[in-house]
Amino acid sequence: MITEENNSYVPKYVQIQNYILQKIQDGVFTVGDRIPSEAELSRQFDVSRITVNAAIKELASSRVVERIQGKGTFFLSPEKGAGRQSIAFASGIKLAPFEYFSNKPHKLIEHGIIQAGPVLCAKLNLEQDSYVYKVVRCVCVDGQTNELDYSYIPLSVCSNHTFDCEALEKIFLHDYVCKYFQDKPTHLKIFINTQITEDMDITSLNIEDQGNVLTWDTFVYKEEKVLAITTTVCASQTNKPFIALEF
Repeated sequence: MITEENNSYVPKYVQIQNYILQKIQDGVFTVGDRIPSEAELSRQFDVSRITVNAAIKELASSRVVERIQGKGTFFLSPEKGAGRQSIAFASGIKLAPFEYFSNKPHKLIEHGIIQAGPVLCAKLNLEQDSYVYKVVRCVCVDGQTNELDYSYIPLSVCSNHTFDCEALEKIFLHDYVCKYFQDKPTHLKIFINTQITEDMDITSLNIEDQGNVLTWDTFVYKEEKVLAITTTVCASQTNKPFIALEF
């Protein structure tokens, strides 16, 4: 359960999701029940309707809830939503030594300024239609793309910075922020099975079944401020760990 102590480090849209999921777990919501409206959740969490919409949209895409126009949002079933929750599973972690990933170098695909959509603005705690710096990298093994990293940095964090393309292909975003930006990260937080936003093109992964897509968000924080976020998308491989961590 998310507690008041660590809630300050959890993005608002994820707090809303966790609130709904906890109510389901506690039996407050049963199959077919209508969950609170976006207006009610907006007032309860003191956030914009855009942030609430982003939270509900992700739960709907995971088949935890169903949105019916003109009627509201309804809880489906625990079976349909199981395993597709946005759950924070690591805080203050340290990534395993780079040598572990030495056979998976990143390749820089694109980088530049874009206008963020509602979901991305909610994740970064930005005003609607804010601009961010986008960095797209891939990991290729034996000539095949098997992982895509979509990184986003608020312009307030990276203003007047000229990105080092060579460095972006060699180090993690967290390390890049540590090395080049004035704001130094204090911790990371990772959420699994997160939403693919409208600007992400995953066709290069050659995944026929969208159910085999594994995604996670890595948030880079300075205290409560989000410095950057990376959404990683890859094909789910049941015989391999999807990430290596040291605690």
